[in-house]
Amino acid sequence: MVPFAALWLDSLGFSGTQTGTLLATPSLLVVLFNTLIGRWADYLSDWRKAILVCNALVLTLSVGLLFSQQYAVVFVLWALSGLFMMASNPIIDAAALQMTLKRGSDFARVRSFGSIGFIVGIVAAGKLFETYGLSGFVWVVIAGAGLRVFVAYYLPKFQDNDTHNSSDPHSSDPHSSDPHSSDLHSSDLHSSDLHPADSRPSDSELSASQQTDKEVQWFSGLKAGFTVFRQPGIFVVILGAALLNASHSFYNVYSVLHWTQIGLSATTASLLWSIGVVVEVLLMWAFAGISKRVSARHCLLFAGFVCVLRWFATGTDPSLAVLIGLQVLHAITFGLTFLAGVNFIARRVEENHAAQAQSVLATLVTLNMAISTAISGFFYDVLAGRGYWLMALISVVGIVCILVSYRSSLSDKASA
Repeated sequence: MVPFAALWLDSLGFSGTQTGTLLATPSLLVVLFNTLIGRWADYLSDWRKAILVCNALVLTLSVGLLFSQQYAVVFVLWALSGLFMMASNPIIDAAALQMTLKRGSDFARVRSFGSIGFIVGIVAAGKLFETYGLSGFVWVVIAGAGLRVFVAYYLPKFQDNDTHNSSDPHSSDPHSSDPHSSDLHSSDLHSSDLHPADSRPSDSELSASQQTDKEVQWFSGLKAGFTVFRQPGIFVVILGAALLNASHSFYNVYSVLHWTQIGLSATTASLLWSIGVVVEVLLMWAFAGISKRVSARHCLLFAGFVCVLRWFATGTDPSLAVLIGLQVLHAITFGLTFLAGVNFIARRVEENHAAQAQSVLATLVTLNMAISTAISGFFYDVLAGRGYWLMALISVVGIVCILVSYRSSLSDKASA
């Protein structure tokens, strides 16, 4: 959906400003409601129910796109379906991570199949839309949503009624992962936050005083998550990381649309997108070794300079060969930025507050991405591909934030 959404909306006659606003809205809703949906998922008897309900809602809302494609209708249906899809992703990650811990399997390797599926989906969709046009976009969305409902129905149970783990506010918090993530997630970087579900009582077994203590503990953890950013230098580093992440908004929304408008086929555009995902996954596997030699803050600073280079060069409408090379930089501009950001926090927060602190980072990243996506639409209308230069400017601001942190007393020891 992501690479071809702007192309489809353009075919409906919507302006770049309308497209940017529409595509930014689900992220804004996630900032407002993701925590609430995550808490609801925690209190259900099993995460499988939450995953099934969210995907069923996405399917129902997607079917509505068949009956009207007026802007107001598309806006509402897309915003709500996007909210439930994005909110379900961290729940799925938390459930998968818990299951791999129980079975002793490798979460990173299991999660890599999601990236493989993303690559296959992009290439297949590109070929499909090139052959049959964008009239089938909604049917592709419905087919994907229907398949997710079917698979969700056959998921195993992750929690039993008598071993429900919602009583621990610092267990695998489904809403602590980054909702935009794309294919890299923070949950595998602090899996020590998870505890065996069968070691905790269910909510029905807690006394009133224990229930109160549990809520106080949760709010205490949330407060600690925000308090860590009051330490000298930490907030500006995280803000810088969020801005570097947000600089990808123009690329996420308008890259395929622009590439097809300057003469590339939809299949070629989808292959270019796939290159970025492949190198991103490769970096995920190599990051542990990198972090032993280079500090997270130095990684962020390096990623910032690469962002400026990538977006400025992409804005010049380079040749296909140069575009391929620029897509390889996605591993640094997005992958390294994300991994270094969560690693930066992980070294500076006590383990029992790590999930809440990562949640604050995720919220800040999502909010910046939503704002950047909304304004990207206006600049695409005015500047077309030169809009990438705005992303380069945002990257410069991110670099400045990180450089400001060097005036503080933050240490820079490398840490895996």
